[in-house]
Amino acid sequence: MRTTYIEEMRGRMLAGVSLAEKLGASAVKISFTHDESRSCKFDAGRLKYSGSDESVGYSIQVVKDGRRGGASGNIPEELDGMVRRAVELAQVGADAHFNAYPKPVTYAEIMGHSDSVLELTSEKMIEDCQEIVDYLKSIDDTMDISASASKSEGESIVVNNAGLCESDADTSWSLDAGIQKTVGTDMLFSGAGRSWMEVNHLYDKEYIKKTIARDLEWASRLAVIPDGEYPVILPPRMMGLFLVPILGGMNGRAVYKGTSPLKDKLGQQIASPNLTIEDNPFMDFNPSSAAFDGAGLPTRRRYLVKDGILQLFLYDLDTAGLVGVEPTGGGGGPISPCVFPGTIRESDMIKSVKRGLYIKQLLGFGQGNLANGDFSANVALGFVIENGEIVGRVKNAMVAGNILDLIKGEILLSSDVDEQSRQPTMLMPGVSVVSAK
Repeated sequence: MRTTYIEEMRGRMLAGVSLAEKLGASAVKISFTHDESRSCKFDAGRLKYSGSDESVGYSIQVVKDGRRGGASGNIPEELDGMVRRAVELAQVGADAHFNAYPKPVTYAEIMGHSDSVLELTSEKMIEDCQEIVDYLKSIDDTMDISASASKSEGESIVVNNAGLCESDADTSWSLDAGIQKTVGTDMLFSGAGRSWMEVNHLYDKEYIKKTIARDLEWASRLAVIPDGEYPVILPPRMMGLFLVPILGGMNGRAVYKGTSPLKDKLGQQIASPNLTIEDNPFMDFNPSSAAFDGAGLPTRRRYLVKDGILQLFLYDLDTAGLVGVEPTGGGGGPISPCVFPGTIRESDMIKSVKRGLYIKQLLGFGQGNLANGDFSANVALGFVIENGEIVGRVKNAMVAGNILDLIKGEILLSSDVDEQSRQPTMLMPGVSVVSAK
C-alpha cells in the first residue's frame, strides 16, 4: 500500500484495550480497516469518472457490568476518546450475555492478497469498460449503457483483551455493466458483473457481454403465460434469495425468540433430499471467506443442510451465552454457504419444462414475510418457457408462494454452476404465477 497504518494502529489499539480495562470493561475489542482504491465509471455510454479513494475506520466494542457499549471513528488520534465513549455508552447499552472474549487459537490461513490486482491499471480498466460499452452499443445504440471497474487494496487489524492481535491484507477487483432500454412506458433492465480478490479467469469481459446479450435476445419478443402454478427456473443469484428463509432460520437468536420457522426442525427433513448446503469459509480469494468471526471464534467448514435435513443452528458468542450453549463461530450466520450441484445441465433443465418461467430479477421480493418463507413479487426480468424453449419476455407478471413449502417439492439443481459463486441453477415446481389483466 502507498501508506500503511498497521504498526501505528497496533500500538494505539493495544493502548485503547488497556484504557478500557482500566475504566472497568471486562471485554474489549477494537478493529481497524484501511482501504485504497481506484475506479472508473461509464454512464450513458461515456466515461464519467476515473479516480482514487482512500478510507480508514475503526470500531470499538466493550462489555462493562453486563452491558454492551460501542463507538466508531475514522481519526486515529481520537481513538482514546472513542474508547471512553464506548465505555460510557455501556451504562445504557443492551444486556451482554458474555463477560469475556475467547482466547485466540491458531486460525486457518486463507489467501486474500494478490499482486495481480495491484498490476491492474486504470488504463486497463477504462479500456475494458469501453470495450463492453462499444459492444453493447453495437447491439442497440438507443440503450442507456453503464459500466464500471475498480480495484482496491486493504489492510486490517483486530485486537481484544483476551490476547487476539491479528492483522491481514487483501485485494479485490470488480467489473460490471448494465443496460436500460426504454420504449414508451416499457423499461427493460439487464446487467452482469463479477468481483474477486485475484485477477484470474473470472475477470472476463466476454462473460459480461454474452450475459447481457442473451437477455436482450430473449427479451426481443414478448410472451404471456396464463395464471396458474408452474415450474420456475432460478439462476444462481436468484436461487440465493430463495434460500434466505432457510439460512436466516438457522440464526440462534431467532430460534431462541421463537421467530424462526425452523425452531423445532433440527434434525428433520426441511427440504427436498436434493438440497445440500455446505458452509465453506476457507476458499482462497473468495471475498466472503473468513478465518474467524467478530468475536475471534474460529470459523468451521460444516453442513448446514444435508440431503434436505437441517443439521444445526448457529449461535454467536452473545446468543450462546443467552441460551446456554457453545457458540458455533461465524457470528450467528453462515459465512459462505454453497449449494451442492445436481445432475442436469441448466440447458437441459430448460428443455424439460413444458410451460414455466426463467426468472432473472424480481421486484419487491423482500417486502413479503420472508422470515416465514412467504413471498409475493413482480417479475422484473423473466422469460416464458414453452415446450422446452425460451419464447420471450414476460411483462406484468407476479409470482407468489411459500419458499419453505416449495423447497420440499421435487426441486432440481443444475450440474453446471456459476463460476464465481459456485452455485447451481434451481428448478422449483408449483410456483403461483398471476398476470395483470
